Amino acid sequence: MKRIDILDYLRGFALVGIIFINIFQMIPYIHVPKEYGFWNHLEQGILKFIDMAVYERFYTIFSFLFGVGFFLFISRARARGDKAYLLFVRRLLILFVFGFIHHQFQPGEALMLYSILGLLLLPLYRLKPAWNLAIAIILLVSSVWLGSIGMSLSMFVFGLWAGQCRIFEQVDRYSKRWITVLVISLVLIPAGLWAQQEILDRTGMVDTAMVVGSLAEDVFYVTSLTLLLQHSWMKKWLMPLSKLGRMALTNYLMQTVLILTLDVVLDLSHHAYYLILAMIATEILLLQMLCSFLWLNRFAMGPLEWLWRLGTYGKIPEHYRKNKSEQAGKISF
Repeated sequence: MKRIDILDYLRGFALVGIIFINIFQMIPYIHVPKEYGFWNHLEQGILKFIDMAVYERFYTIFSFLFGVGFFLFISRARARGDKAYLLFVRRLLILFVFGFIHHQFQPGEALMLYSILGLLLLPLYRLKPAWNLAIAIILLVSSVWLGSIGMSLSMFVFGLWAGQCRIFEQVDRYSKRWITVLVISLVLIPAGLWAQQEILDRTGMVDTAMVVGSLAEDVFYVTSLTLLLQHSWMKKWLMPLSKLGRMALTNYLMQTVLILTLDVVLDLSHHAYYLILAMIATEILLLQMLCSFLWLNRFAMGPLEWLWRLGTYGKIPEHYRKNKSEQAGKISF
């Protein structure tokens, strides 16, 4: 089955936001002193932007894409005659191992949670899209109390529903609906941000506030990027996002490796301004885009993606061999 390129762009886009959150959670920072004037105002502006437009937004997109990926994986495995559920469970077990190792260096990372919650998607695959949409909405409402776990679960099921409806495969056909959703989400963003701040001020419930504040922005991000990618010239301009997203697992884990290494080498903890950390995050992203581009010019997928697939199937799967044989100039592992 044909690869859905839009999903790679969205994964890459999600990685762009995630690193700016991870770096300040992993490295304690200090603020630029007020007497630095412009630089202090710049840092405060960046932190405000992170709080309003990035924090908890991009993990939500990642969760949604996980649900879409689940549907595609099961559907394609069934089409090949494979034992789809068994393969997916093995896939989750390997993801758990990646997550467990990653957790030792970055407590609170997402992969372990995804590997556990992902099992809950299995009984939902055979349900009709309308049922899954209803379940996703119920979970979304409950996430006001359940926090990030409820939000992740609801996004998993929304992603499953989106996969069942094949919305990313028929964007042109339903472009008016995409535009309508984009406009509605854009209009609702100020209300979401207002509600987020009110909940924080009145209750201090961060997870609940972020659930309420992030939803409209997440929908706007996904719909606007998807619509932009319907133009071939935009696909070319944003191609680095696609390369980043095709190696999402490798790049996600390597971000942690690079951040922690730079912290040790440069002694950043409690010494670096967040403004400096943001610059470092930008440089890491640019480096990863370049490395992803060079790697994918020679190989079919990222190194950890290859290990993940190898562990899932217990061997290099036949359909992978066929794909590789069609990629002129690419070297096999």
